Amino acid sequence: MTERDPLPPELKWQIVSRLVTSLPVMYDITFRDAVGDSYDAREQQIWMHLAREARALAGSANLPTADARDLMETLRVIFGVFFGPDLRTEEVFINADRAVLMIKRCPFIAREMEMRAGPEHLLSRCLSFSIATIEALNPAYTLRFVRSMCTGDRTCELKIMKREDAEKDDTR
Repeated sequence: MTERDPLPPELKWQIVSRLVTSLPVMYDITFRDAVGDSYDAREQQIWMHLAREARALAGSANLPTADARDLMETLRVIFGVFFGPDLRTEEVFINADRAVLMIKRCPFIAREMEMRAGPEHLLSRCLSFSIATIEALNPAYTLRFVRSMCTGDRTCELKIMKREDAEKDDTR
C-alpha cells in the first residue's frame, strides 16, 4: 500500500524554511546566557561552516562563480534554497568586478521580531555566512555590507567586489 502525502511540496518548503530561520533565535535564547561572551564567536563558526555547504551546493548545481555578477546570482540562489520563499531580493549589476545583492525581505528578521523584541544579534550571523560564502565560491572576491535591515536600514545591500579593491577601500 502506498502512503499518500497530504502536504504539497510548496507548503513543506514554507514550513521547513520557517523552522530553519527560527533555529538561530531559539539557540540564542536558550544558550547565549549559559555560554556567555564566547557565544557570538562560536555561533559564527557554525555560519562559516554553512558557507562550505553553500559552496558544495554551488558546485553540485554548476552555479556560476567567475565574476561579481555570477557571484551575486549564485548567492541569491543559495539564499533562496537555504532560507526559503520568504526571502525577497533584487540584483544590481555594476560591472564584472562589482555587483550588489539587495535584500528586501529577510525571514531571519521576521522570526526575530516574532520571537523577541529585535534583531540585535542577527548581523554577526549574516556577515559570517555571506562573506564566507562569497570567499568560498571565489577567493578573488569578498563582500561588504553597505546597509543592513537589522541595524535599522530599509534594505540590506551586500556589495560583492574584488578582494583587492575591498582591501584598498578598507585602508582609506
